[in-house]
Amino acid sequence: MHVRPQIVYKYKSISTQTDFNRVVDIIKSNHIYLPKPSMLNDPMEANALQVYLDCVGAGYTFDCGKVHPIIEEWQNRYRILSVSAIPDSPIMWAHYASGYSGCCLIYSTKKTFSKIEPIIYTDITFSLSDEDFMDEDIPSEAIEESLRFKHKDWAYENEWRLIQNEDAGFLNYEVSELVGIIIGENMSLDKRKVLVKLCKDKCIPCFRTYTMKSWNEIAFAPYDLMESEKTEYITPGEMKRYIQEGLENGRCSNNERMIF
Repeated sequence: MHVRPQIVYKYKSISTQTDFNRVVDIIKSNHIYLPKPSMLNDPMEANALQVYLDCVGAGYTFDCGKVHPIIEEWQNRYRILSVSAIPDSPIMWAHYASGYSGCCLIYSTKKTFSKIEPIIYTDITFSLSDEDFMDEDIPSEAIEESLRFKHKDWAYENEWRLIQNEDAGFLNYEVSELVGIIIGENMSLDKRKVLVKLCKDKCIPCFRTYTMKSWNEIAFAPYDLMESEKTEYITPGEMKRYIQEGLENGRCSNNERMIF
């Protein structure tokens, strides 16, 4: 049994101006884009279920190691939001946040994100043929179910998904559901300033990655603490005291303590 995490994380790259503009739009507009399966970074997406069609060219397509266009068309009727249950994966910060120059959005799962489901990692594939379809031309439930599986090589992502069978494009959520943002320590100063100001205007707590090479771990420090100290050397005790003092004098919220 998988217990839904209270908060989840969306790693974001800002390696291009377009990427950065998208992150700004997410924060400003309280919505996030839902891509189709074909737009995700895994070319094997939804491959846990192999559907065999009895139509012209189906055998040739399968022998070539490809998915039939009819199946791909059905898969792309769905929209997917992928998030992670972990914020401190070095691989995720390297790949999805452009080598610590991107950011990580933190969402509460109490409302809009409450329907997320865990990805099941496996190297097993399941198969269906036309005979299994009954009255359906294509088994829509099976297609949707296939989007909940990924190869076990991706298990480090600890991914949860929100799957929607609609073409809305964006998932809208309440302002309070974006409970924080972690800024990568390699993000450029000009982009950092823009994001921090946006978050302060909306009372969203800001953190910064704090890589501890000697421990081979990633920690997170309150952004204002790192800026005020002007140093790269902060102990966990100092971070904790900063949060506690902030709660006592009204500088930060319970939200921030929960995230920290």
